Amino acid sequence: MNANNSNDASQQRLSNILDDPRWRMVVAFLLALIGWVVVTVGIQPGTDSTITNVPVDFSYDSSKYTAMGLSIVNDPTKTVSLKVYGNGSDIGGLRKEDFVVYPKYTSVKGPGVTELPLEVRCIAPNVDTSNIKVNVHPADTSVEVIFDTVEEKTIPVRIVTKDISVADGYTLYRYASSPTEVVLTGPSGELQYVEEAIAEISGNGELTRTTTLSAPLKFVDSAGEEVTLNYVKANVSAADVTLTVYEQAELPLVVSLINAPPGFDTSILEYELSQKTLHVAGPSSVIKNLKELSIGVIDLSTFSMDKAYELPIEMPNGLVNQENVKTVTVSFNTRNLSTKKFNLDASAVQVINMPTGYHLDVLTNRIRNVVLCGPKKVLDGLTADSIVAQINMDDFGIVTGQQTIAVNIYVPASNQVFALGNYSVSCQIVSQ
Repeated sequence: MNANNSNDASQQRLSNILDDPRWRMVVAFLLALIGWVVVTVGIQPGTDSTITNVPVDFSYDSSKYTAMGLSIVNDPTKTVSLKVYGNGSDIGGLRKEDFVVYPKYTSVKGPGVTELPLEVRCIAPNVDTSNIKVNVHPADTSVEVIFDTVEEKTIPVRIVTKDISVADGYTLYRYASSPTEVVLTGPSGELQYVEEAIAEISGNGELTRTTTLSAPLKFVDSAGEEVTLNYVKANVSAADVTLTVYEQAELPLVVSLINAPPGFDTSILEYELSQKTLHVAGPSSVIKNLKELSIGVIDLSTFSMDKAYELPIEMPNGLVNQENVKTVTVSFNTRNLSTKKFNLDASAVQVINMPTGYHLDVLTNRIRNVVLCGPKKVLDGLTADSIVAQINMDDFGIVTGQQTIAVNIYVPASNQVFALGNYSVSCQIVSQ
């Protein structure tokens, strides 16, 4: 019973307070204040804000100039400030990423320098842009853009040497750059003047070996004057220049003989060369191992007593001929030489290196008109019985049956005689 009386008393006091005009004025004031805060803070009609450091997007709406075959060649960059107007609830969360600022390309008519005004769009998702107004600040902000037709041009690299010195006994054989060409990309107005790229290298002491140096590239016109490239880009800015340095040597020339009999004394063939030595150049590793230079071969089977041989100079790999000489004439001194003919019986044929299980029968009865060459006094003392016609089976594949096989003619008793011509016999090879 007492609790009920207490509640009734409390309700009566609250009713008395609410009925008091002074308290009703306080409540009304508080409600009005809350409404004002909600409107001014949450909605903020007619408010504005400034967003700074917004980049200008030069690629936006670029079809306006690319359709004319133009490109921007001066690579401009710019940031601007934006003034944004609207309700606080609409613009309060906007950032610079929610806007795109771009040049107004409609005034571009062709190549050249153009001052373009800027435009701005709000691209923020889920924002009613009809309630937002945005301007570049200050309003007269513009950008300078250079338009031109962009082309590609390939030019050669030319090497220029300055104060390059080579040590005695060496020679600068050649120099080459890598790359040999440069690809330029940029406005045709600049490209039209560029003709070549210059790679200039300077010496640093006397060279004794092949050296590679890096050289920055300089671009020049047809008159050799340097061209300043403001907007042209090169695919490389430097070239590696390789200076190939060879060691020099003067080597005696010699002639090689083939088809000589075993142990032949080459001293009986005295010869004169139209040029006895030759100046050559090559890597030091090659030069140091050379004592002489073989210029060619003479086949003794085709030797002629009264013939001068014209031999082309064939340089070994890695060696360079330093003289303007392409051939050498070889003349033999044959005053002490003579020739003599012999007819050889089948008994003169000797077979060596015959594999086991095979046998060779000579079917030719006689090898006629075998011509030997050598000192006259040696030939005068020879008979057919002192001559051998040798078959070396290591030189042939074994084939059973009848066949013609070449023979090597020589005189075992003398190392100063050789045969002229080629000779063969008919044989039968059988398997035992």
